[in-house]
Amino acid sequence: MTAAVSFGLPFPAKILWPNGRGHWAEKARAVKSARQSAWAAALAAGVKSLPLGYPFAIAVTVHPKTRNAIDRDNCVAALKSYLDGIADALGVDDRTFDTPTISFGEPIKGGLLSLTLTVSPHSRTGE
Repeated sequence: MTAAVSFGLPFPAKILWPNGRGHWAEKARAVKSARQSAWAAALAAGVKSLPLGYPFAIAVTVHPKTRNAIDRDNCVAALKSYLDGIADALGVDDRTFDTPTISFGEPIKGGLLSLTLTVSPHSRTGE
């Protein structure tokens, strides 16, 4: 049995990307906003229905703002605040997440992240 939940999130703010520059307070506000957005979206999508005690696989389809190339590693780093918010919604530590699988979709004005959180009961965490 595999349980999954899918939902969308806004494209991460420029300051959340590894090469983003800005004042520390601006970054703190962006981190807080992204974390709260992910928490709310995850709860609205029904993540509380997922069984706990198993690893979570996260597949992310990045719909960039433009056709400019985006580095996969930078995408994972830019997702950190979102992953923290999803972990908050689940009531788990984010170390229960496998490294997100990143794929790229067609550009969308403003950008978009489509996430699918999957639970695999074949191996329990902590074993």
